[in-house]
Amino acid sequence: MTSLPFDPDDEALRCLVEALTESGQAVSIFDAEDHLRYANKTYQGMFLGDYDGPLTFDGIIRHAHRNGLGVRIDDGDVEAFLARTRGRRRSVHRKSFETDLLDGRWFWIDHTVLPNGWVLSVGADITALKKNEKSLRQAHEAALKASRTDQLTGLPNRRHILGLLDEALAAHEGTGSVLCVAVIDIDRFKAINDSYGHEAGDAVLEHFARTCRERVRAQDHLGRTGGEEFLLLLPDVGIEGAVRIVDRIRDGFPSAVLGHGELELPCTFSAGVTEALPDDDRSSILRRADRALYAAKAAGRNQTRIGLEAKR
Repeated sequence: MTSLPFDPDDEALRCLVEALTESGQAVSIFDAEDHLRYANKTYQGMFLGDYDGPLTFDGIIRHAHRNGLGVRIDDGDVEAFLARTRGRRRSVHRKSFETDLLDGRWFWIDHTVLPNGWVLSVGADITALKKNEKSLRQAHEAALKASRTDQLTGLPNRRHILGLLDEALAAHEGTGSVLCVAVIDIDRFKAINDSYGHEAGDAVLEHFARTCRERVRAQDHLGRTGGEEFLLLLPDVGIEGAVRIVDRIRDGFPSAVLGHGELELPCTFSAGVTEALPDDDRSSILRRADRALYAAKAAGRNQTRIGLEAKR
């Protein structure tokens, strides 16, 4: 299958076929009845192996699928793949597309239907380009995540959590959905830093963030807004339910264990909770929550207060 009929005296044609045969591109020609009439070495390695027939398009794809060759079929259903592909093979005069192989390579295919109904396919290996594309995409995603994440706790940073708050308020305004927020502050955190140093303070922040993240609902968003202060977004729950969630976080909150267990620091927090009102914006809802937080601290800390006053 590595030759085509040609005049043996036609040196140019002979050189062309030899070049195609040795080319790193995958070249194949199927006739109007979808019988393979030519395949160079690259195409044979991709689809045929030691296969000797029948050399029809369907037969080749089935053989390749059985033997771990050829294109990746995501659902593993080779017959469904063939049914989808048959109708498209000659639907347009020319088309180009990318496809991935079971061996991990990617090819860019130029698919041409000739006037006599024969099909010429030329595939170029673009694996290196796809790897570069994947690396760039991963680097972009990593940079985007870093720009949104608090480095110490792994939580959304101030900018990101406030952006999520804006989105939640827009959804609340547009759909009438219920939304509550809680501003949370670790009690007497400055004393921890002053007494045990900033490394101990960082350990307490990490411990606090990790424990809170384990205790909130899947749909909630917890972010660090700075220092020892955190913002918790509680969608689809009213004020009483929001207070229960915050108190459940507080209930039995474990001490932060430092070093190899030689130091345990009780970890308590105060919280101010409020429910979004019509036409609330970021400033107004946080103002109410902050006032409630100050009230919780003034009342002795380690408790929750509700901000209910009207928006100003």
